[in-house]
Amino acid sequence: MTGSGPAGLSAADLADYLQAQAEHEEEMRELADREFQIETGQIDSYADYRFTWQEEEPETDPPPPTTNVSGGGARPGVVSGIDGEDLPPF
Repeated sequence: MTGSGPAGLSAADLADYLQAQAEHEEEMRELADREFQIETGQIDSYADYRFTWQEEEPETDPPPPTTNVSGGGARPGVVSGIDGEDLPPF
């Protein structure tokens, strides 16, 4: 990185440009590292490589399905109308 950007940028825009350039260069280094690890057999697939910008996803169980235990809900495909009257789907 040379420390200068396109002509005509304000100081704030130049700072943003340089920050984006630095982030881009870091991403390119990580991509090259991933390719090297694949080619040398250090990892088996692209999915095995964790980039720094990837957040760790917590392993959680999906919430249990909710059920209406009262039995008073609308039937599937039937919409409740005015005063609770069942209306057929259109």
